[in-house]
This record gives sequence, C-alpha cells and structure tokens, in this order.
Amino acid sequence: MYFVVGAASQARLCHRILIALGHELPIVYDRTPDLVPAWNCEIIRNESLIPAYAQKCNGFLVCIGDEHGERREYFSRLLLSLGLEAVSAVHPTAFLGETVKRGRGLQAMPHAVVNEFAEIGDWCILNTNCTVDHECRLGNAVHIMGGASLAGLVTVGDYSIAGTNATVLPRLNIGRNCYIGAGAVVTKDVADNTVMVGVPARILKTRNTPQGQL
Repeated sequence: MYFVVGAASQARLCHRILIALGHELPIVYDRTPDLVPAWNCEIIRNESLIPAYAQKCNGFLVCIGDEHGERREYFSRLLLSLGLEAVSAVHPTAFLGETVKRGRGLQAMPHAVVNEFAEIGDWCILNTNCTVDHECRLGNAVHIMGGASLAGLVTVGDYSIAGTNATVLPRLNIGRNCYIGAGAVVTKDVADNTVMVGVPARILKTRNTPQGQL
C-alpha cells in the first residue's frame, strides 16, 4: 500500500502505471485547495498529518514535477525517515539499458529511453519520448521533459530541468538547479542556477538557489 505526494497530472500518470502493476495508492497528500484526485483515495492537506497516515503504508512515490525538484526530494527524504520504501513507476514501454544505474523513486513515462552506462539519481522524472543517451549522469530530482534529448556523456546537476524538445549536445555539463527552455539547443556548458533559452541556447536569467527544504 503506497503513500503518494501530489494529486495533479504527474500523479495521475504514475497512478496508471502503478495500478497496472497491481499496487494500491489509497492515501495522497496534496495541499492544493479543491484539487480532486483522479482515483478513489483519501486525501490529506496538512503536512503535519503525514507521519500518522504514513504508518498505514509501506511504500511511497512523490509525484511533483516541473520546477519542484527540491520539493520532490524534501518529501521523499521525509517519507524515508518515517520508514517507508521508495518505489518507482516505470512504464512498460520505457527502455532502460541493462547497465544503467538508477536511483530511487524513478518516474519513467512511455517510450522514455535511457541508454547504456547512464546513471540516474534519486527522484528523477523522465517524460514521454525523452532520450538520455549513453554515459549521461543525472543528479537527484532532475526532470527531463517530453521529447527532450541529452546526447552522450552529458552531466546534469541536482534539481535541473530539460524542457520539452530541448537538446543538449554531447559531453556538456549542465549545472545544479538549471532550467533549459522548451526547444532550446545547448551547445556549451551551463553554470548553476541558470535559465537557458533559444537556438543556440543563451542565458535568460538566474534562478533562485535551492534552500534544501520547503
């Protein structure tokens, strides 16, 4: 029986995967007012209640995507500290090479590809049709959006995001807490906390530095 954080779009996608694998997801935490989950469950909106409800479960998945990687990691570590096991939601059509090292709480959507000898950190999200090629290294709570492509030997730091259909050329380093805009083509290394847009990608602005807790 699993505890889920988040009841919006990412949770709905993961719910379909986990239910198909025979898992129950009866308890959801989401503080969004009036948000109704897409499946029959008990929803709690007060974070202080999480420990009590977590006692009823043995596993968890944190389904908070987009720019909220820091929140995904925070709630994941909270639930680990309560004794729950991190689970992954990997669609049957996703391809992860046999030599791939993957972390906890992976969410891989239909036709996501992770090629051989890549390393995926904890709490990462790989959306539909994205490609993480050979020997890439993704940090914790990275989000690769639909159709985005990381060429071989790319390194991506914690909490960073590659937007829809973004492309990162081979052997580049994307720093921590970066945001690569939709359709951008990255041709050079990207420093921490940087937003990149365009073709070729250019610096748009600097993001706030993650605080480690929300």
